[in-house]
Amino acid sequence: MQIKIFHSIGSVMLLFGSIGMHSVQANLPELNQIGRLTTHLSSEELTREKMDAKNYPYFMKFIKTIDVSNSIYPTDPKNQHWIQSTHYFKPTLQMWNGFLQAAAADHLTCLRAFAILAREVKKNGMVVFGPGSLFELAVQKNRIDTGLSIPAKNLGGAIWSPDPNNSDPEFMAHIKIFYTEPFLHQFPDQVLPANLKIGYGTPQTYWMDDLQYTQPSVDADIYYGQHLGVGFRNIKGIGGQKRGVLGFFQKILFFLPDAIDSMTIHEDQGVMVTEALMNTVVKNFETDPIYSVKIKAN
Repeated sequence: MQIKIFHSIGSVMLLFGSIGMHSVQANLPELNQIGRLTTHLSSEELTREKMDAKNYPYFMKFIKTIDVSNSIYPTDPKNQHWIQSTHYFKPTLQMWNGFLQAAAADHLTCLRAFAILAREVKKNGMVVFGPGSLFELAVQKNRIDTGLSIPAKNLGGAIWSPDPNNSDPEFMAHIKIFYTEPFLHQFPDQVLPANLKIGYGTPQTYWMDDLQYTQPSVDADIYYGQHLGVGFRNIKGIGGQKRGVLGFFQKILFFLPDAIDSMTIHEDQGVMVTEALMNTVVKNFETDPIYSVKIKAN
């Protein structure tokens, strides 16, 4: 394992990915009018999708076989500042089980898995909204080691939103994740000698199942492309802290920013790069099994 120092957020945002939605188009064509946003994939993105089907056969098959026709719900008017569509798709526990099992079968990193799923959100123009408790349960039930990622912990709700106004072909979706409370996550030393401060943004209010929640959130834009990389950009609500001597100086030099701005896979170099005050470069990110989703031995 070769890692250049400073913060990393790993495969940030472990959630709300299992959203293959081709069945919406096949079974519910009326959603073109009442449920979907007018987003679509470019010819380059469709070509990339075919390549992914060869490279990640289990995961892509999982996406294409999900039937969401029974998981479409009308948007609560009180959430209209977060959800721009009239309807949204709500993931289920069964879908999270399949998501994790398929990612482990293809040895995917969480970062790659979420980027592929964000592309599916964009392709179908369907906003995704649901509770994080189901994802946490799926991680526990399937004995999942999520690799280089933040833990499935303190998850509130999450919203994945395609954006018809963003014409960048490498942009997939906006994501907002709410946390029940902020926390500090410490990676194992053999994975990354750094800590993450999760959910330190200003608390915001949303409604789910007729209940009101006011919780801190993490926001990001998900990209999938050769130029801007595969992963998260414009991140808000996550900070990084290096352990050891550099962490000490970061603490005493309080004017130095610790906010993490982006985390993306650079495919041409085979590395994952986190941009912050100092960049972190994780080599062999998609080939070293320590970073990928896997089922625990015991």
